[in-house]
Amino acid sequence: MSSCIAAVASATSVYAQDVSTADPAAAQTEGSGLEEVIVTAQRRAENLQRAPVAVSVLSADALVDRAVTTESDLPQLAPGLSVRASQSSNQLNYALRGQSLDAFSATRPGVLPYVNEIQVGGGGGSSAFYDLQSVQVLKGPQGTLFGRNATGGAVLFTTAKPVNEFGGYTLARVGNYDLRQLEGAINVPVVDETLLVRLSGFYQKRDGYQKNLLKDERAGDVDRYGGRASVTLKPTERITNELVVDYLHADGNSLVGGLYSLNPNGLVPIIALTNFGNAAQFDSIISGFVAGAGGPPNAGQGAAAAYAAANPTLDPGGVASYLQTQRRRGPYEVESDGPNEYRARNTVVSNITSFEVGENATIRNIAGYTNIEGDLYGDIDGVPYGIDDNGATGNIQRTRQYSDELQLQGESFDGQLKYVVGGYYSYERNFNLTTSRLLNFPIIASVQLNTSVIHNKTLAGYSQGTYDLSELTGIEGLGVTAGARYTSEKISIDTLPDDISFDDSPSIRARYDFSQSKTFDNVSWTFGIQEQLNPNVLLYLASRRSFRNGGYNNVVRPVPGLGTEGGNGYDTEQVTDVEVGTKFDGRLGGMPARLNVALYHNWIEDAQRVAYTLVAGSPAAVTVNVPEARVRGVEIDGLIEPTTWLQLGAAVNYTDAEFTDNLVSVSGGTPVEFGTYPDTPEWSGSAFGQLTVPVSSALELTFRTDVYAQESAWFSSTGNLNPATELPGYALVNFRIGLQDEAAGWSVSANLKNAFDRVYWVGGVALGELFQTNTAVPGEPRTFLLETSYRF
Repeated sequence: MSSCIAAVASATSVYAQDVSTADPAAAQTEGSGLEEVIVTAQRRAENLQRAPVAVSVLSADALVDRAVTTESDLPQLAPGLSVRASQSSNQLNYALRGQSLDAFSATRPGVLPYVNEIQVGGGGGSSAFYDLQSVQVLKGPQGTLFGRNATGGAVLFTTAKPVNEFGGYTLARVGNYDLRQLEGAINVPVVDETLLVRLSGFYQKRDGYQKNLLKDERAGDVDRYGGRASVTLKPTERITNELVVDYLHADGNSLVGGLYSLNPNGLVPIIALTNFGNAAQFDSIISGFVAGAGGPPNAGQGAAAAYAAANPTLDPGGVASYLQTQRRRGPYEVESDGPNEYRARNTVVSNITSFEVGENATIRNIAGYTNIEGDLYGDIDGVPYGIDDNGATGNIQRTRQYSDELQLQGESFDGQLKYVVGGYYSYERNFNLTTSRLLNFPIIASVQLNTSVIHNKTLAGYSQGTYDLSELTGIEGLGVTAGARYTSEKISIDTLPDDISFDDSPSIRARYDFSQSKTFDNVSWTFGIQEQLNPNVLLYLASRRSFRNGGYNNVVRPVPGLGTEGGNGYDTEQVTDVEVGTKFDGRLGGMPARLNVALYHNWIEDAQRVAYTLVAGSPAAVTVNVPEARVRGVEIDGLIEPTTWLQLGAAVNYTDAEFTDNLVSVSGGTPVEFGTYPDTPEWSGSAFGQLTVPVSSALELTFRTDVYAQESAWFSSTGNLNPATELPGYALVNFRIGLQDEAAGWSVSANLKNAFDRVYWVGGVALGELFQTNTAVPGEPRTFLLETSYRF
């Protein structure tokens, strides 16, 4: 997952948003009396409770109030969303409605982030949360209105825009693990109503939650800063140009995925190989590796003694014995022998020009540039035995993307039709270098280097409209929405000369194609019908189709063909859904309340998943297509205000996901069963209560409690073959108390997260079928922070 800004939140928190375009009078007379929330899920501004789509919103104030500082906070705010770690805490991925991304698969994520309408991709890793105007989470397939198709959803981030008055804010935080954070913004109207400028920035430093006992160092350190310049130019009443330049600089290291479980049926006998206390067995295995590669027999004699002499502190019982040690220690103490370093340099530029060509029509041009640089050096096996890590050259990604979108949006037929029509172009270049230092044992140690450049050119045209059928049918509030998008996407891969495949013999290389290319053409669509029964209740029914195009896995030998046949390619994944929902915004027993319910069913064809195996004797992550899957669920969230000083909210999410046609050949082998659906807990939910008490005519005291819980979740698609890859469920409780003087602009607060110090895991890498080891990354332990802010 890559972005320079990332956050997600649930609709139970939308009350906090301050939207200047809202009409409070309308909300008071026709709705619940709660503050109106404006969303742009259909590329136009509309009331959240009148939008016939499942979308969640969180404001900048709500992000600050809940001290959202990392991705790990997000699932607690949006049940149904997962933020999965894989190799480490800086290799992250969103998962929503069963759509996610497998590590080392080289596929595009199922949930895509957008910054100011610019789709952001690459290997930038963890993100920054500061000076945002709003965050919107669109749920379900997004195939018609946005720059790229997304099968699971889209996360839309809008940064705070310049306004026509001088002002700004400062914020400071300190906490345990030596947390220090500063952020702020200043807004300057350089030329009244014509040239507006906003400058913002942040700095954060924190020690890691984990101790690497082998190297006597902390793991998970954070050291990052960022800056943003936003300029709004209004040369005429009809023309507006909004330019935003955002930069993120991140250093530090990662939380390590510690040894979580073992699979004795894995292809490489790591359990026996690390048991160097059994010298005869160890020497025999080394000899077998050498002989299998064409070397002399009995080459491993004395290998166990040599390994023991070089590693006098290691447990001679190997990973089987070490697993018990790791479980006694818990996940915050590890022994990791691999490198641990993380760097990111991310630049995102958005330029949006709006030209009002008529009273009800606007031409918009949305131009974007992103440059994402991510360097990750980490351990993959989580143990001190030298099985698999990124070595000295690491995992390096460089992604550069240019995009431009021209659209016309407006109204016609006396406002009955609201439409948007547009075209989209993007070019993306991704350089990837992945190093695997493998089996660091006597004689058989090796380094595997995969390096390539992937190019992506996308052209698309789309249109979508909503027509009010009230006058035509006589049914007040009835409307229909329809949209379609044609996309042509050309994907090519150039395998570079440093790649391991160039070391193969000429007879083997004859099968390779070092420059491959394919064009994918697809049509995605949406159709829905909605009925505003009365000012308080909306009903809607929608069906959509979206896709993730095929491509090439750059950590597999460049053999033409699909991964099921032994090649490095994979095919397009297609998702079709049906969603029915209702939104209520009114009063219950005289109390302001909101309630949203959505039921959905997704049909998935050719789901893109990864399988870990041996290809030509080398470890490989092969991307394959699982023929069919089904994901269905229910999402409910609500908010009620019993009194002016008390707010209560809750959300619950149920997801039933499974592969329904699940036999897949990996690299031409005997078909295997994909028997567990990853990153998708069946039940998750949250609840909150916020108490606001006036202390004086100026001061206000707030106290808030948040509770989040989820059931267990798999981090492998083949848990039936690797059964110890299920992470246990957990429950977390957060507290916040704050004092503020809104008129004077200052506030102070204290936040306690994971108050009862629960141990839990947020993802991992299931290499058990290959190396017999599975690793898992822990979530954050109990943390506290003190915060002070001032707005001027």
